[in-house]
Amino acid sequence: MAFVPTTRSEIQAWLERFHSVNDSLDPSRLGEIYTEDAKVQFGNVPLLEGLDQIRNFLGATWAGLEMMRHETESFDMVENRIYQPCHITWQVKNDPEKETIKVPAAAILHVELSGERKGLISRAAFYMDGSPLMAALQRSS
Repeated sequence: MAFVPTTRSEIQAWLERFHSVNDSLDPSRLGEIYTEDAKVQFGNVPLLEGLDQIRNFLGATWAGLEMMRHETESFDMVENRIYQPCHITWQVKNDPEKETIKVPAAAILHVELSGERKGLISRAAFYMDGSPLMAALQRSS
């Protein structure tokens, strides 16, 4: 069940839930954290609009992953926005180098504060250098 975090411990629990959905590598679970009309920006990638586009984009990438793990460094919430730097670790399926890839990243997450969408993300922006992951995915194909 989605909820709006208000205390520091609630924000941490909300982020842990957010990361557990992503780290599951199961695109069918994205409706647990995003609104149907959510907008997601990954750096310079064209804006993803709607849950179906988000599922398709992430599902295509996640299909090549053996594992993904997010480690939160810190976080802050101002009004309905959560700011969160982290490190993301990936292992790619069938990577001949069996490399463990770890990159720093940052997220800005806009959380709905009321109504049926309360606690879900309506807009998100993610910033990181995904080139090490893309290189490993290409190497494994």
